[in-house]
Amino acid sequence: MKKIELANQFLQNNMDLFECPVCHFKIKKIEKHSLKCTNGHSFDLSKKGTLYFLSKGSKNEYNKKMLEARYKIAQAGLFNPLLEAIYEHIENKKDGSLLDVGCGEGSQLDYLTQLGLSGNKIGFDISKDAIQLAAGNFTSALFCVADLAQSPFATKKYDTLLNIFSPSNYEEFERLLKSNGIIIKVVPEKDYLIELRKLLYHDQKEKQTYSNQLVVDKFKEHFLEIETKRISYSFSLTRQDFLDLMEMTPLSWGASTEAKQYALDHPLSSVTVDVCLLIGKNKA
Repeated sequence: MKKIELANQFLQNNMDLFECPVCHFKIKKIEKHSLKCTNGHSFDLSKKGTLYFLSKGSKNEYNKKMLEARYKIAQAGLFNPLLEAIYEHIENKKDGSLLDVGCGEGSQLDYLTQLGLSGNKIGFDISKDAIQLAAGNFTSALFCVADLAQSPFATKKYDTLLNIFSPSNYEEFERLLKSNGIIIKVVPEKDYLIELRKLLYHDQKEKQTYSNQLVVDKFKEHFLEIETKRISYSFSLTRQDFLDLMEMTPLSWGASTEAKQYALDHPLSSVTVDVCLLIGKNKA
């Protein structure tokens, strides 16, 4: 079955997971590979089976080269132990509805599917390039181009939200989650990619440290039954892995040209993944 047909089938079975991002009315029908709301707003499926929900173009710093590097290092396994820990905390693994907020190029949803996650899986990102890459490589979820600030997802329909290294909108998360629905947020800990941080900022010591305390405190204001779990491990890097890591991480954005060259001249053989899993339940 073609990807557009698979996506059309998913939408036929799960129209209730969506709402119109323009008027916020219900999705009424699917007609000729297009979602249509009660007021007639229409959103077309692409040949790759993706949906585009933005009312205007978006700008972001995640270019194709960066996203392709992220895809390659994800396939090398950089995030696999983290995703395995996330999988254990997803309560409704078989028939729930899961939304991956800021899914990037789709690797995390695909690996969770390999681990056994089924049910209704939707990944969205504001980057069209990211979603095209996701849809080009994977059929494990429905992928959409959408904005969290004007989301096309229905109220109280999601069992699980994933928010992995992505911006948050807690009011929107509370709206989307079912009562007692689970949100799993991942934020860096102080030693996340610490070797690369020290390498890129060997000339700026004030940038060699990081604290997530403000993010953690904000999360705890919004969700009940909080569990906080630290995941830390070392990942071995080939030369190509190191180059992909350099390309994909926003850490390099603040580094000087000289520091980037210094890093390239002193490649790492391993790097630390150190993150905090924040697991919370919806209050409402």
